[in-house]
Amino acid sequence: MKRLKKLIKEEIIKLQEKQYPVPPEILDVLKNKLKLNPLIRYVENLKAINSVPPSYRAFLLNGEFFDIIYEDFSLLVKIGSKEYFLNDIDEKNYAIQHINRLLTGSKVKPEDEEGEEGGEDLGGDLPDLPPAPSLEPEEPEEPEEPTA
Repeated sequence: MKRLKKLIKEEIIKLQEKQYPVPPEILDVLKNKLKLNPLIRYVENLKAINSVPPSYRAFLLNGEFFDIIYEDFSLLVKIGSKEYFLNDIDEKNYAIQHINRLLTGSKVKPEDEEGEEGGEDLGGDLPDLPPAPSLEPEEPEEPEEPTA
């Protein structure tokens, strides 16, 4: 049992120290400029995208993503339709704020396939409630007479 615990602890340490196989400038941007240090706390995966100019896509732990694109004079962060040049301090700060919104915002869930219509879903699974009691007084039930 002690051996199993030791192996589990070693595996956890290996996973925490996992290095992503990406260029050092991309790691520097993620850790230092975009303040996503330690990476394993925020980033689930990094993937090279076949595009011109070359770029990387960072997948966050909550399923959101953003792109880091090489430009002639700077790296560019693209989040949705917004683009932020990282050499401009104001745009870098806006990129950090936008990534923070990605990390903390709730993801919109698609509606059920049944096409439920009506009021808004306010979230949370609520148990089914019993029917509301009637406001009219109940008449006492008379016992049935046994049939002989």
